[in-house]
Amino acid sequence: MNFESRARLARYPRALPQKWRGGAVAIGNFDGVHLGHEQVARVLARVARERPRVALSFYPHPIRVLRGGDEPRCLSSVREKAERLAQLGVQVLYLVHFTKQFSRMEAAQFLDDVLVRALGAADVVVGEDVAVGRDREGGLEYLARELPKRGIRLHVVPRFELDGVRPGSRAVRSLVEGGDVAAAARLIGEPFTISARVGHGDKRGTAIGFPTANITVPHRLIPKRGVYACLVEVLGQRYEAVANIGVRPTFDGDRERLEVHILDFSGGSLYGKRMHVSFVARLRDEKRFSSVDELRAQIAADITLARGLLAHG
Repeated sequence: MNFESRARLARYPRALPQKWRGGAVAIGNFDGVHLGHEQVARVLARVARERPRVALSFYPHPIRVLRGGDEPRCLSSVREKAERLAQLGVQVLYLVHFTKQFSRMEAAQFLDDVLVRALGAADVVVGEDVAVGRDREGGLEYLARELPKRGIRLHVVPRFELDGVRPGSRAVRSLVEGGDVAAAARLIGEPFTISARVGHGDKRGTAIGFPTANITVPHRLIPKRGVYACLVEVLGQRYEAVANIGVRPTFDGDRERLEVHILDFSGGSLYGKRMHVSFVARLRDEKRFSSVDELRAQIAADITLARGLLAHG
C-alpha cells in the first residue's frame, strides 16, 4: 500500500468521502506522535489491512478548553501531526474542533454522530485509558458494550512501556520543558522536531559572524532556554546546526526566540522557507557574556562540541 507524505486532513462535522469510509479508526490526541502512538498504528494497520486507516484527533487540546488558559502547549502542529502519522501508515487525520459545546456531547451521540455518520467506522482502535463523551462517560467498558450494537469492532492496544516508562505526551512534554531532548527522543522514537517558516530577525548573528535563521512558533512547546545541537532540513537538504532558545541577555533582549545557526550553509536566503529543526542534545544554559568577543568565542566552542556530538550520533 502506498502512503502520502502527509495524512489527508478532514474536519468534523464533515463526513468522509466514501473511499475513506468502512475502515479502521484510531482515537487519540496524537500530540507529539511517540512510540506509544506507534503501537496504536501497528494495531490499526493489522486491523485495517487494505482498508482505510484513519486517526481521529482533537484540536485544541481538550485540557486547554476544559480548564482554560494556554496550557498544555502542543508538542506538534496539525501539519506535523499529519506528516508523522503518515509515516506510520495513517491515511486520514480526522480533526474535531474541541469546544465546550462539543465537550457536552453524550457518549452515545459521539458514537452515532462521529464514528458512524461522519467516519463510517467498521473497527475502532483505542488505548486502555480511552474515554469519550461528556464527563468522560464513555470508557472502555462502555465502548465494549455499545460499539458492537452499531456494527463496530473494538480493538484495545496493550499497555506499552519503554524501560519502565510509559511513552506518553505528558512524559514527552515534561522532558522537553526540562531541556532533556535526548531522553524525549527515546520516547518519541526520533528527535523532538519543530517545523515552521523562517522569519526576519535583527541580524545580530550576522553582525558577529554567525548568521541565524529566526523561527517563530506561537502556541507551541519549545525546549527549555539554552543552546542545542540540532539537525536541520531546509530546501530539501539536511544540515548540522546549533540553536539558541532564549532572550539573548548579552544584548539585553526581552523576547524569547528560536535562532538557528546552520553549519556549512551557503544556500542563500531562507526567509519564508519552511525549516525542520530536530533537537539532538542540549549543550548549555543561556547566559549573559561580558563582551561580544566572549560571546563569539563561546559560540565557536558550541559549534565544535555540536559537531562532535552529531558526528557520533
